[in-house]
Amino acid sequence: MKKIISYMRSLEWAYLLIFLVFAYLQVTLSLKIPECMTTITDNLQQGGAHWTPLLVQTVKMILFTVCSIGSALLSGYCISYASATVIMRMRRDVFRKIMAFNLAEMREFSTSSLITRCTSDMEQVRPFLLVGVQALAQGPLMIVLVASKMKGNQIWLAAVIVAAIFLFTSTFVLFGLSLSRTSRLQRLIDLVNRITKEHLTGMRVVHAYNGYKLQSEQFNRVNDELAGTGIAANRFTGAIMPFFNLGMNGLTLAIYALGSIMIYQLGNLQEKQVMFSQMVVFASYALQAFTAFAAIIIAIVMLPRFIISLRRICEILDTEISIRDGEARSGNGMSTGSIEFRDVSFTYPGSSESALTDISFTIEKGQTLAIIGPTGSGKTTLMNLILRFYDVTDGAVLVDGRDVRDYNLWALRDKIGYVPQKSFLFSGTIGSNIDYGHKSGLSNALEEIQKAAEIGQSKDFIEKKTGAYQARVEEGGSNFSGGQKQRLTISRAVCRDPEFYLFDDSFSALDFKTDAVLRKKLREHARDSTQVIVGQRIGSIMNADLILCLDGGKIVGKGRHEELLKNCPVYREIAESQLSQSEVG
Repeated sequence: MKKIISYMRSLEWAYLLIFLVFAYLQVTLSLKIPECMTTITDNLQQGGAHWTPLLVQTVKMILFTVCSIGSALLSGYCISYASATVIMRMRRDVFRKIMAFNLAEMREFSTSSLITRCTSDMEQVRPFLLVGVQALAQGPLMIVLVASKMKGNQIWLAAVIVAAIFLFTSTFVLFGLSLSRTSRLQRLIDLVNRITKEHLTGMRVVHAYNGYKLQSEQFNRVNDELAGTGIAANRFTGAIMPFFNLGMNGLTLAIYALGSIMIYQLGNLQEKQVMFSQMVVFASYALQAFTAFAAIIIAIVMLPRFIISLRRICEILDTEISIRDGEARSGNGMSTGSIEFRDVSFTYPGSSESALTDISFTIEKGQTLAIIGPTGSGKTTLMNLILRFYDVTDGAVLVDGRDVRDYNLWALRDKIGYVPQKSFLFSGTIGSNIDYGHKSGLSNALEEIQKAAEIGQSKDFIEKKTGAYQARVEEGGSNFSGGQKQRLTISRAVCRDPEFYLFDDSFSALDFKTDAVLRKKLREHARDSTQVIVGQRIGSIMNADLILCLDGGKIVGKGRHEELLKNCPVYREIAESQLSQSEVG
């Protein structure tokens, strides 16, 4: 609960105080009704000689009822507002924390689990704050006040206490049994989300390989386990209400049984009438007390999921971010546009093998660095270190002459136009995707978006679409081909007019003609920008100012195209597989 309390502000505390006041009024007013019943019963037992007292007490009962309902509405509004704002802030912070996660944190939590924690788990916390807090605030108060009303009647009070002990003992035993099952329930929901997500994102593969049966079997297995665990958990929590009904009916039976015996033993008619009146009134008090018990039991039923869900949410909020913000917002003015790796080595968290070892190079403003090598040689990893998705294990990465660890992350990434290996578009419009993450937070004019689309070779197919730059983009860009998505993501990078361009194998889906035109346009537009290109085609990188050939996370060749053909066997082997003998020389 400390985490919940930390999200409360002065306004929520004020609403909570008002809630407690009206909750007290509601309980107090509802307990006034049995007192009116006592007066009416006594008057009727005396023959009901005067109708005025009966009318007065009836009017009082109506007023107490109306005021009690009004107090309940006001207290409900106050706790609803307080709980809604607390959950709103918590959900916002969870989302912000996830947005701050780097690749290391994303490896710790699966995507499906993060989605469950932001949705399902949050929805388990919210109802408890709304319903559970009301029950735990009003229930004990009601029980204490009822007990104070019964303090002169030890027999009735003893019956209520015995029933309460029976109820709470049964409830807490069932609560303990359901806690572990609830924890497993949330983990299984994670699994169901993961399988569903994999099926939706990999639907083409599923259809192409006729994988329906395999996917269905996998889903059914987890779904059946989820259903079984849910049934087991609900079996325990569902048994609570029958115990409550048994206790309530048993108490009512005990009150009337004891009352009947006591009335029978009295010899005086007037004493019998008084005892009957007390029995009716205390039966009413007992009903009030058991209503409070029911509310508390409902809160206890909700408690396991609340505890597990809050714990899972706190795991996100309490996760230490591995990449810390620096303070620098600009580099060394003498080294503007440069990227330098100084004896850089890197090992992924949890891995025993180095992904990169002793990487050193420097490129200056306006130059192009190309990186080539076999699959798994560390090309994308090198790109991730420039963007500071990970921090180096040893050595240093310098951008504009300053260690990337000294930069404010926003300032560092504001310098960069990044095109990832896997093109990704956001739901929205073509224009909003090209203008996504506009540099320095300022939106670009339509003319600038059109210019970026022209350089990125996406203008032609955009203007053929209905609505052009306002044409709809579905989730993940599913209504575009691979080549179109790649050109749009390149246009997005160009639209930022960045200091550095990072292309991570970003031209693989383009035909040779489009590739050649796009590179020519880029050279003309970004002649003052520094470019880092990860490529697989020798023809696409052979004109770079510096080419790194990686193999096994190490630099096995460094220089221009002609130099590497002479002194780097790995580069020459790649070239011979792509170029003619005359081109290789």
